[in-house]
Amino acid sequence: MTVRNQQDTADPHGPLLVKPLAPTAVAVQGIFAILVLAAVYFARDFLLPVVFALLLFFVFVPVQRRLQRIGLPGALVAGAIVLSLLVAVAAVFFLLSGPVARVVENLPAIVQDISQRLDQARNAMLAILQGFRGGESGDIPDLRPALSTDDESSSENGDEEFLLNTASGALTYLAEAPARVAQFFLSMVLLFFMLSSSDLLYLKIIQSFDAFGDKRVALAALHEVEQKLGGYLGTVAVINSGLGVCIGLAMWALGMPVPLLFGVLAFLLNFIPVVGAFMGVMLSTVVALLWFDTLGSVLMVGSSYLALTAIEGQLVTPSILARRLRMNTVLVFLSIAFWAWMWSFWGMLIAVPILVALRVITEQVPRWRKVANILSGDRIALQHVDRTTRP
Repeated sequence: MTVRNQQDTADPHGPLLVKPLAPTAVAVQGIFAILVLAAVYFARDFLLPVVFALLLFFVFVPVQRRLQRIGLPGALVAGAIVLSLLVAVAAVFFLLSGPVARVVENLPAIVQDISQRLDQARNAMLAILQGFRGGESGDIPDLRPALSTDDESSSENGDEEFLLNTASGALTYLAEAPARVAQFFLSMVLLFFMLSSSDLLYLKIIQSFDAFGDKRVALAALHEVEQKLGGYLGTVAVINSGLGVCIGLAMWALGMPVPLLFGVLAFLLNFIPVVGAFMGVMLSTVVALLWFDTLGSVLMVGSSYLALTAIEGQLVTPSILARRLRMNTVLVFLSIAFWAWMWSFWGMLIAVPILVALRVITEQVPRWRKVANILSGDRIALQHVDRTTRP
């Protein structure tokens, strides 16, 4: 018995050593996971432009390779891509600068009008509820009836408080603007270096493997990730651009203010499945409620936004992407909630692309294919299990 106990103690895989160390190993792994989450949260100002540049790299690196095949230098192509992105973003901000400047100039009047509309909308809803309770069939009040002189004096304090809150919020966003601009330029510079040295990056990754077979598998995996992830992100970006144009034109036709802003927001929000469409419908409806005087115009704006997003989500995107990279709906929602908690709105935008990238990468590693199967929204593996277990 003594010899056996000594052998078990000397054996690194023996039960006497494994069992006491198992809780410690789990605790260490849990602490490490918490530290990683904390690092990701507190380093978001640095990690966000890095992740954004990495996603853009997979979108544009196939374009760069096609242009390199016709003899164009890689650095020239990378510079042209980055310059095109900068010009596009600058053009959007230039077109939005005029309406935004007018809004800032007329901010006190806009705030007063908004507060009046909110008060009258509340009074209208209370009148409707009182009419239903009393059994009356009177006309529904207007969205913006005329204010009496008695109400003006009582609402001055509320208007001033609302104006101060709005101004403080605007100043907060203005104070964060230089940091956001710096993050954007950091991502663009990083994207330029990644595109111009894409071959070197792939070479260094392949050289990290020793066996020739592993090198070949790594190269094939890199090209597969590049093809699938870049194709998916590029296709979704094109679809979202078309949706943004359609919604911008619809808002312009319906008489909404700053239709270009609604188009840009539709482009960005459509990267967030389901939640983004809901946010866009609610935002456009609220602005229409504050802009128009009739309920029909408000409903027309909200229904138009909802109809366009429904056509995109149910017809356009499924017909173009088909079943490629279909994701688990539950994990998509959890990913959006998690990254919204970590990095707020910008985290919501990159939540699904990160999840898609994780699935594409895990598909290329045999040991991680079970994780890819969990992330997938297809039923192929489940059907296979049903066939094998069916009597």
